[in-house]
Amino acid sequence: MPETNVAEELISLLRLEREAIRSAEFSDLIALSDRKERAMAALTKPDRGRVEQIQALARENQVLLASALEGVRAAQARLKVIVAAAKGFDSYDREGRPQPIRRGSADFERRA
Repeated sequence: MPETNVAEELISLLRLEREAIRSAEFSDLIALSDRKERAMAALTKPDRGRVEQIQALARENQVLLASALEGVRAAQARLKVIVAAAKGFDSYDREGRPQPIRRGSADFERRA
C-alpha cells in the first residue's frame, strides 16, 4: 500500500476513534486500536504535513478520552453519594454525640 494511503487510513481511523469517544462507544476503541497499530507499523516515511495532522488528531483524542474518564469518575462519585444517602445519614443527638440514622430503623421518620 502506498505511503499516502497508509497515512490517510490512519487519519481516518483517528477520526473514527474521535467519533467513538464522543458517542461513548468505548467498546469500539479496542478494534480501532488494533487497526491503528497496524497502520502505524506500515507507515514508514510520511511527509511532515501528514505527521502533524496525525499528531493533532491523536492529541485531540487523548484530550477527549481524558474528559470522558473524568466524567465517568464524577458519575461514580455521585452514585456513591446517592447510594450512601439512600442507606441513611449521620446526625448528632442533643449531647452532640454522633448518631447514625438508617433507613428502616425506628429513628428514621419520613415526613411529607
